[in-house]
Amino acid sequence: MTALSPTAAGAHGQDVVVLSTGDVRVPVHPAASALRVRRADQHYRAPAGDPDLRSLIARYAGREGAPAVSAEQVLVAPGARQALVAVLGAVLGERREVLFATPYWASYPHLVKLVGGVPVPVPGPVGDGTLDMDAWEARRTPDTAAVIVNSPRNPDGAVAPEDSLRALVEWAGRHGLTVICDEVYRGVPLGGRAAPSVRDLFPELPGHCVVVDGLSKSHALAGLRFGWAIAPAAIHARAVAVASHLVGNTSGLVQDAAAVVLAEGEPERQRVGIELAANLDLAMKVLDSVEGLVCPRPRGGIFLFPDVRTPLAGLGRPGEPGDEARRAPAAWLKDRHRVAVVDGSAFGAPGHLRLSFALPAEQLAAGLERLRHALAAS
Repeated sequence: MTALSPTAAGAHGQDVVVLSTGDVRVPVHPAASALRVRRADQHYRAPAGDPDLRSLIARYAGREGAPAVSAEQVLVAPGARQALVAVLGAVLGERREVLFATPYWASYPHLVKLVGGVPVPVPGPVGDGTLDMDAWEARRTPDTAAVIVNSPRNPDGAVAPEDSLRALVEWAGRHGLTVICDEVYRGVPLGGRAAPSVRDLFPELPGHCVVVDGLSKSHALAGLRFGWAIAPAAIHARAVAVASHLVGNTSGLVQDAAAVVLAEGEPERQRVGIELAANLDLAMKVLDSVEGLVCPRPRGGIFLFPDVRTPLAGLGRPGEPGDEARRAPAAWLKDRHRVAVVDGSAFGAPGHLRLSFALPAEQLAAGLERLRHALAAS
């Protein structure tokens, strides 16, 4: 692994409008933040997290009528990414393969490899979160250990329907597979009903299922680096053991801040949703005006994932200037039109672009106009 994640925070020229960020940057937090820095002596915390904080997470996870979660099921981590790594480290043994749907979060293959696993993408359509069990079964082998379900999904905002999610959980149970549900975008309140969760479908969390979540997207706190996993006892114990070696414990300052957010942060979460819903309407209006561009409206999350192959098809023959746009559209847009997006190839879907609508409205509008102009001119 030699390259940075394509979605990692990076530096851009001042004349570049950035739509490639993966964090929520709408201005929703009060100037006098409740996230105060403690100056008292700091001691090691428990690898699973502070008991009171785990209780707050359990209460948050059980909001809106979801089945109750026990604090003993919670593992606190410095970001959902680290929680995912700890869980993968806990469930991969002799069997090493991990399945996940295309398009997928660009880091899944790398995180699976970091713990010695083998990533196995399962082809699927953009904008449709339906889990085609024939496709999943076709990729299952005797070495398959786990599957990852990301709903709402990064990069396209697709949501797995209840019947589809239930079928996958039951299929995984029959074959002894662990289901890891990445729900970091589920708490973003875009309006309407939240995406189905595995915890909504069964009286209690099935023994082969884990839920990963955090505060990065739902509360616009990506830089806080705070997430968690909710897991049944056997998986939880192994994941805590992995975490104890991986990170020791999540920063005490971060845990204290997260406790304040979980106890008092619902107004901020709702403000995030209001800002994002307005931004999404604006973005869809602009993208819908570009002839030939196809962009399913995301049902959750913070990203748009338009298919730009048709608008770029008439730019020129191979070897001519327009060929650059077709081969590397994100680089072409940044170099020629000064707008930064992420190439869909990073998510297993070449010909698409991922762009965030979780930005200040003025920045989003400026970037969308540059994108519209570039694609309309093609």
